[in-house]
Amino acid sequence: MDTVNYKCPNCSAGLAFDSKSQKMKCEYCGNTYSLEELEQLAEQQDTVKEDTTTHWEGFEPEQWQSDEKENMAVWSCPSCGAEVLAEKTTGATICPYCDNPMIMPEQFADTYRPDYVIPFKKSKKEAIEALKKHYEKKPLLPRVFKNENHIEEIKAVYVPFWLFDLDTAGRFQYDATRSRVWDDDDYTYTETSHYRVVRAGKMKFQKIPVDGSKGIDNTMMEAIEPYDYVDLKEFNLSYLSGYMADKYDQEPDDLTARVYERMEQSVREGFRDSVECYETVTTKKEKITVTNKGQVKYGLFPVWFLNTKWNGQTYSFAMNGQTGHLIGDLPVGKTLAVKYWFKHHIPLTLIMAAIVTALRLKGVI
Repeated sequence: MDTVNYKCPNCSAGLAFDSKSQKMKCEYCGNTYSLEELEQLAEQQDTVKEDTTTHWEGFEPEQWQSDEKENMAVWSCPSCGAEVLAEKTTGATICPYCDNPMIMPEQFADTYRPDYVIPFKKSKKEAIEALKKHYEKKPLLPRVFKNENHIEEIKAVYVPFWLFDLDTAGRFQYDATRSRVWDDDDYTYTETSHYRVVRAGKMKFQKIPVDGSKGIDNTMMEAIEPYDYVDLKEFNLSYLSGYMADKYDQEPDDLTARVYERMEQSVREGFRDSVECYETVTTKKEKITVTNKGQVKYGLFPVWFLNTKWNGQTYSFAMNGQTGHLIGDLPVGKTLAVKYWFKHHIPLTLIMAAIVTALRLKGVI
């Protein structure tokens, strides 16, 4: 299958999108070019194909299983001619032989053209620094982990997102309370007032992001949000150069439940935040209705994926390639956990016991 990469007009080395300058940059001579300057260059590039048929006698190659063939594809690097085996959902990658960026335009032939892209703003160096900073101020993290864990994999990927517009209406009923306390010479009095609070209104949502790749952890993608839509650009294939890119394998209709789940949570939080000046608020009734399903757009958003290995176990992290927000799981040292519990809970238990004893001596309880 054919691929495209962008050549430097000055030295013919490969060009990649530079997150710092937001331009295409040659790693060899250092020149940078705007996307407009390279539009004609992309049209003129020829792809390189190579016949890989083997003629060794007695060689009986094992055939791919049908399920394996369905999920894999072979791509030809236009710079060195090497053929790269990749998952079918890969839309862009780096050639492992010559390190030139490869874009697989045919991967997007059977899909919708992305409407938007948010370019990478964070570099590989910044991703590694963010991971190291993530280790700081973690009292339960084993000390040896910082020194002994090794980054097994780090990759920059444009993740496919569907962006949904919705109009909603909500009606909520809450039970709320306010209390006042006063004393006289003999007693302490508490008066609690109960209220029924009703809120109703409409909420309009624009571009609710939901990732469209089955192979990517949905919880992880939601945890690195939000993305700043100020940097939302009209899609241009040049932005993918130098980065990996997945194509979606879930249609918008497949994601309706997740969209509604995200919408409903936001509606609940929005209406609940409007109920102020009460000490306790409990939701008694709620009704959320979608009044209009708006348009759906398709975008590619930047994510850094990092995997580290320590003590025979792999730990995965994801970083928002625009904002730098990083999340991921860390190991917990059992000895440290026990020490932490005794340090923070035993003193609190003793303090509470002392307070209870003092109140009993005064006859309060």
